[in-house]
Amino acid sequence: MTRIRRPIGRLTVMEQRLEGEFRYVNSRIIVNSEEIAFYRGGKREKTTLDLSFRQLVGHLRKSIQFRFMLGLVESMVGKYVATVVGYLAISRPFLDRNHRFTSLSHSERLEDYYRNGRMLIKMAEAIGRLILAGREMTRLAGFTSRVSELVVVINDLKKGHYERTMISDSARSNCNGVSLDTKTKRCDLVPGRGRVILKDNVIRFDHVPLVTPNGDVLINDLNFEVHSGMNVLVCGPNGCGKSSLFRILGELWPLFGGILTKPDMSNLFYIPQKPYMTLGTLRDQVIYPDTVQDQMRKGVTDSQLLSYLDTVQLTHVLDREEIGRASCRERV
Repeated sequence: MTRIRRPIGRLTVMEQRLEGEFRYVNSRIIVNSEEIAFYRGGKREKTTLDLSFRQLVGHLRKSIQFRFMLGLVESMVGKYVATVVGYLAISRPFLDRNHRFTSLSHSERLEDYYRNGRMLIKMAEAIGRLILAGREMTRLAGFTSRVSELVVVINDLKKGHYERTMISDSARSNCNGVSLDTKTKRCDLVPGRGRVILKDNVIRFDHVPLVTPNGDVLINDLNFEVHSGMNVLVCGPNGCGKSSLFRILGELWPLFGGILTKPDMSNLFYIPQKPYMTLGTLRDQVIYPDTVQDQMRKGVTDSQLLSYLDTVQLTHVLDREEIGRASCRERV
């Protein structure tokens, strides 16, 4: 049995490594979710996440199959060996000539022997089932709670319900104790009430409130207009709504009111506050959020990518560490 169990160590090490990679990919998406959303890299990140998940699931299937077969062998050995040992232990009194069973008839001794053996086996099986059932029920309760919370959140997202309990409850409870104007501004905010108009060469906020998905009002009524070619600097203290303005403009946050006029997402490019580097090669960084297949479909060549690097003065990334330019074109 020890020889049969040897692959378990190797399978466990690989499982932990793949689980670590999968958690790392998930944590990167969570930490850089805003940057990914601005870059419209959801499809690309989903591809990376699916690849990591498939590798983990494939290994888990192999590991589970091996453990299942090993469990069958161990159960058979444990069950029948334990039964034989149990019956052997029970048979000792019946084989002792000085024991009280010697005074009984053959049929009575056989009856006592069989009854005691069955009671011993059934008691061991019952105790084992109780222990396993308690452990599995405890694990199942934890999984059920987490799945239930996930289902509630998914249903809220499908319905367009973005309010959090701690914000919505406190906001509604305070609606009865504030003035009429504040009450109207605070309690009449509904996600998706605003309207978005797609129009090139202009960005216009017409009576648009800046409201976080939690329901916190940053600006009650925002009005301004920016035409193509204008340079605009948005400044202010921390928490005044500078980043929130671009989150609403990038459609990361719901529009709670007013009219937002802006170009289509394909005609706007956002530069996040924090740089984001995706997993992959230098080519993957340059063409992000496109994939290599998207690059080939669009007809973009490696020479064009090199010219882009030269435009932004990043060709030294290719030439550093004494890598030749010819080999670089093969590794971009």
